[in-house]
Amino acid sequence: MEITLRGKKLVLDIKEEKCRRILFICLVVLSFLAVLIYNIFTPAMTDDLSYGSVVARANSLWDLLRQEQHQYMTWTGRSVGSMILRCFLKGDKWIFNICNSLVFVLLTLFMYYNIEHKKKYDVFVYLLINLFVWTFAVSFAQTVLWETGACNYLWGSTFIMGYISAVRYCMKADYEGVSQIAPAIGLFLSGLAAGWCNENTSGGCILLVSIWIVLYIWKHKRVRVWMIVGLVGNLTGFLFMTLAPGNSNRMQYMEEEHTGWLAILSRWLKINLAIRNNLFLLIAICIVAFILVRQQQAEWERSRNMLIFFLVSLATCYALVLVPEPVVRVYFGASIFMIMASIQGIVDVTDKDLYLRTLKLAATSIFALYFVFTYLDCGANVVRVYRESRERFTFIEEQKAAGVMDITVPLLRPEFENKYTDAYKSELSSEDSGYWVNVAYATYYGVNSVSAVPREEWEAMYNR
Repeated sequence: MEITLRGKKLVLDIKEEKCRRILFICLVVLSFLAVLIYNIFTPAMTDDLSYGSVVARANSLWDLLRQEQHQYMTWTGRSVGSMILRCFLKGDKWIFNICNSLVFVLLTLFMYYNIEHKKKYDVFVYLLINLFVWTFAVSFAQTVLWETGACNYLWGSTFIMGYISAVRYCMKADYEGVSQIAPAIGLFLSGLAAGWCNENTSGGCILLVSIWIVLYIWKHKRVRVWMIVGLVGNLTGFLFMTLAPGNSNRMQYMEEEHTGWLAILSRWLKINLAIRNNLFLLIAICIVAFILVRQQQAEWERSRNMLIFFLVSLATCYALVLVPEPVVRVYFGASIFMIMASIQGIVDVTDKDLYLRTLKLAATSIFALYFVFTYLDCGANVVRVYRESRERFTFIEEQKAAGVMDITVPLLRPEFENKYTDAYKSELSSEDSGYWVNVAYATYYGVNSVSAVPREEWEAMYNR
């Protein structure tokens, strides 16, 4: 009788896992399609145009490398993301749309891999990751959808999470002897790329891997070649980025109200505000989850992964105290780490209690339903913004073909603004044709000037 029951339970477990695997794959495909649609309807903006006009002068990969070398010497050391951007700007936008959507999915899968205590093909965890990234990732429109921003932040964070995932995998496999050679080479190269992505997020990556190595040495009383080589690669990439000659030149254009210790204090206060504005809800989830885990009398070990990602996220934020006030999108990497911490906290809370299990499933279901409505509503406006952007791109080309070199285009309609488009923060100036965005348009299309007026005024000007 007991053997029969075990057999039935095994069959049910196999069927349940097969069902989860199918749902998981479907969710991965849905994740790709969801971001692909938004990528398709995100027009070229600001730096896409200014970089695009420079890239257009390159006739070969060597020319692109020379351009990147010049930027490294004069402006910024973020060569990995910048070089990826140059390659995409040289080709058709649809290539970027597909590759960027694949990288987004890859990021979510790397995040999923680093969540502990989950089931095999855990649909609940992967769904949460997607919902959290779409909702809580800082400046999603700039860091995931905008071509220039995505190459620097989404791709950079994916390289970083890929390296972190490789380190975790190697620690689980615990390679030794001659079998350490291949992992050492792989970790050095992936660590080099991860360290050369973004100053504060790459720094957070180094901190995270260093913590893991210390914990490994503390537990096993030994060190492996591949972990040291990987960390050296990570540090090497980070130094190549931060020691770029162009960084000092770029700093000259960053103005601050204070100097000395007052400047440091001012930056620290602004970072606190940025954390409150962008990460507070995620931090609150971590706190509640940690308290619940402790109330369930679980071992401290259960919350270790959450606490590490939580610490690394805050460190990634406060590292910005070393530079003048940055743009908000630099907190993207910190938000990815904090999303990891909050989802790990939710998973750490065991489902043995019926009420907690019901709360988890109900809250996630409501969250998913709300996101669907938000996605459809914002998606309609994203398409409208794309339509109006394409309209004025076409109009500029028509006017230029007709010999008009000082061109006036319509401003985007304000009612279409939403959180998933950066077009309004990158909008043309209606008062100054010398504004840098207007200049970027004029340079890209090879005309004297591009100015903008409200749509009603533009339609009256051209009898539209």
